[in-house]
Amino acid sequence: MPSGREGEARLRGRFRTQKRVLFFCAVRLLQGIARLLPRRFALVVFAGIGTSARFVDRPAVRRSLAHLEKALGERTTLDERRACVRRMFAALGRNVVDLVRPGRRSPAELAKLVEFEGLEHLQEAVARGRGVVALSAHLGNWEILGAALAARGYEVHAVTRRVFDSRSNRLLEAWRRRHGIITLSVDEGFSCVFGALRSGKLVGVLADQDTRGPAVFVPFFGECARTTAIPFLLAERTGAALVPMWIRMSEDGRHRVRVLPALTPAAGGDVATRIVDAATRWNVILESAILESPEQWVWFHRRWKSKAPAGLPRRPHPRRSRTARPSRVRPSKGVAIAR
Repeated sequence: MPSGREGEARLRGRFRTQKRVLFFCAVRLLQGIARLLPRRFALVVFAGIGTSARFVDRPAVRRSLAHLEKALGERTTLDERRACVRRMFAALGRNVVDLVRPGRRSPAELAKLVEFEGLEHLQEAVARGRGVVALSAHLGNWEILGAALAARGYEVHAVTRRVFDSRSNRLLEAWRRRHGIITLSVDEGFSCVFGALRSGKLVGVLADQDTRGPAVFVPFFGECARTTAIPFLLAERTGAALVPMWIRMSEDGRHRVRVLPALTPAAGGDVATRIVDAATRWNVILESAILESPEQWVWFHRRWKSKAPAGLPRRPHPRRSRTARPSRVRPSKGVAIAR
């Protein structure tokens, strides 16, 4: 007979397997629904499915409300935060449509579906010939962003992690290949990522979550958050440009991309200080992007799950204080790069 602890571990493993099967079945069901409906109707139906999903995933709802209160609590009411969570689930449903519809969209179709603002900033960075790190986030349909860039002639490499269900991961990988996206899995090391950048290619990195790997603690909505250092390390070691960009879906169902000028490298200081500086500036940019369409960011991710080391200075949130100005977070010994 297994001990109580062993029995609990086996039970968790069994439920994990069932969760993966259910997830894959749900993906297949969504593919079937999207195949039967015109896109404009599918957007409405999937928004309803997404809105209904919040009644099933109550932990995600609770986390989202808690994170919204942490970030925007002094400027929003509880009812407004609940409405934002409801719209977030609806937006997630709408953004799934273009991922599960069968076939490959042609470059002409993607040009009509995705509108760019500030693309000249990316063109300038690419023209330097030293590679581009496209800084983005889980905001809107980030997969369509990569496909739209590939359709415009850019050789897009995306730094990815495997989806927890291997069958669903294969479906997503096939979608990316059909749309010209080359995936670089961090689970297999970074040699291929460095190679792509040194060849002058564009490498996309989603830099808005608390994930494994090298990271720095810098402010995000006024609280220190563990922020991946990977894109900033890549830029330091290869000389690639760091170009912020993100995507959101409008009410009319079109996707709109905003591309900003490349981040200016910090002058002087050691590598750790420059990485902290770049990550801090990126988080400020990301905050503004999220505030423009807060319902299109994934608030249920455990963004502040890692505790910052004691002694790190806290930057007053510029939107919570009219008099306070953001202060630079200076790295202290053993804190700048976390692993």
